[in-house]
Amino acid sequence: MAMDLLKKDLKQVLYRIIQEEDFDSSAADEAIQILTSLKFSLMPAPSSQESPGCSGSKTLIIPDKFRCPISGDLMKDPVLLITGQTYDRFFIEKWFHEGHNTCPQTKEVLTDMTLTPNRLLRSMISQWCLDNRFQLPRLSYEEEVDNVTESHLDALLNRLMSSSLIVKKEAAKELRETTRCSHEFRALFAKLPGSVERLLHPLISIGKVDLHPDLQEDLITTILNISVFDDNKEHVAENPLVLPLLIESLQHGSIELTANAVAAIYSLSFSEANKITMGKVGIFKHLISLLDYAHPGVTRDAGSAIYNLCTTVENREKAVGSGVVAAIFRNIARSLLLVDKLISILALLCTDVKAIDEMCKFDVVPCMLRFIRETESQRIKENCASILFAICTTDQSQLRKIQEDENKNETILELSKNGNSRASRKATGILERMQRAASRTHTS
Repeated sequence: MAMDLLKKDLKQVLYRIIQEEDFDSSAADEAIQILTSLKFSLMPAPSSQESPGCSGSKTLIIPDKFRCPISGDLMKDPVLLITGQTYDRFFIEKWFHEGHNTCPQTKEVLTDMTLTPNRLLRSMISQWCLDNRFQLPRLSYEEEVDNVTESHLDALLNRLMSSSLIVKKEAAKELRETTRCSHEFRALFAKLPGSVERLLHPLISIGKVDLHPDLQEDLITTILNISVFDDNKEHVAENPLVLPLLIESLQHGSIELTANAVAAIYSLSFSEANKITMGKVGIFKHLISLLDYAHPGVTRDAGSAIYNLCTTVENREKAVGSGVVAAIFRNIARSLLLVDKLISILALLCTDVKAIDEMCKFDVVPCMLRFIRETESQRIKENCASILFAICTTDQSQLRKIQEDENKNETILELSKNGNSRASRKATGILERMQRAASRTHTS
């Protein structure tokens, strides 16, 4: 099962790499990570040593990557921080409850303490335990949902059709919790005809979705939960009720509802089949408005959804027309994590002439050059170089701005020597254009 999931993830990443003429290096990094995981899953079991806890008299040496950095034990429920570090949920939550607001490994102060399940690592741990006859401790919620069935889902959906508001709310809460916990239960939605319509029936029948915010929050969060399952993504997004309700939840919801609604949109945006559909319903202006939102998790997911949708060429003009460039320059200095995503979006949009014109209005050249000089992130450097390369190719006045800065700082020359392969290639291209422009001027 874990290997099948890894192969599916690899297929999606390779599709992005093949489709994009000048793909982002993060896609290559992701492909390498998945290939490494596949290689690890094919390796023979490590040498065993005497210790308790395994069938027979021997146990295995637990790989370091499967151990929680806090406890040193095999992780039961691995979760990711925004720093990219993974911990066992119990121990990182205990760390937070003790009053800490930093990542235990990097010591970085966390502006967002959201815990994201590391499902890939959990699958790898499960497969390793299965291969080596090691009993992985079960999560409490896994024990609670062993017996969920299609008939159970059908019964809960029927309760949502009840005339009693109390019954509706109770059913909605159970659906929210069960879909959060059970992968198998999420999968049932694609199998049961009319499941999404029945799930959202209370919000439609009430007439105004914000009359009962707790009910709305439970049902929209259920949409988020079921959209995590890949086979549900198209099934959910193609339903004509879903996207309008998600958009309305962005506009009128509480912070938690807004966060869950935009997270659902982000999840749905991974499906290639959904991207055009989502672009057609006017979703960009709502996502773009969230870039100004005070909650870091909301802005992160909104930016990530915009990026995913803009990997489809047809959506780029819609994004530019909805004001994405202006919103990016309003927010580009807020935090390093946001800068990375926003500059990645600008790099994607450089295939659109209107986007380049908009960027030039915001004095993009000194901004990108400053990021190249100041950031330690190779991905930010390479995307800045890609943006400058695209701009100087279409606008000679911008090339002169780069040349003026280069005479003082040699930013592009330094990047051509010390940047990663893609950044170096783009920087070299910019230098060649400056040399040709100088040669023409000298000849004249």
